[in-house]
Amino acid sequence: MQKLGLFLFVVSFLPWLAILFVVPFLPLDITQKTTLSVVLAVLAEVCFWISVVLLGKEVVTKYRRYLHPRYLWKKIRNFNRR
Repeated sequence: MQKLGLFLFVVSFLPWLAILFVVPFLPLDITQKTTLSVVLAVLAEVCFWISVVLLGKEVVTKYRRYLHPRYLWKKIRNFNRR
C-alpha cells in the first residue's frame, strides 16, 4: 500500500505539469483547453488526497517539504557554490 501511495503522490504532480506545459500548445479551442485543464486538476487532487490517506499526513508533509520550490532552489544554490 505504501508503494501505491508513493506512486499516486508522484503522479499527482504530472497533471499540473501537463496543464502548464502541454495544454496551452494543443490545437484545441479555448473551451476544450479549459475543460481539459479542469479535469487534469481534479485528477491531480484526487491522486494527491488518496496518497495522503494511504501514506499518512507525516509522510506527505515530509515529501512536500522536499519538493517545495524554496527548498529546491536552496539546494541548487548550495550545490553551485561547491
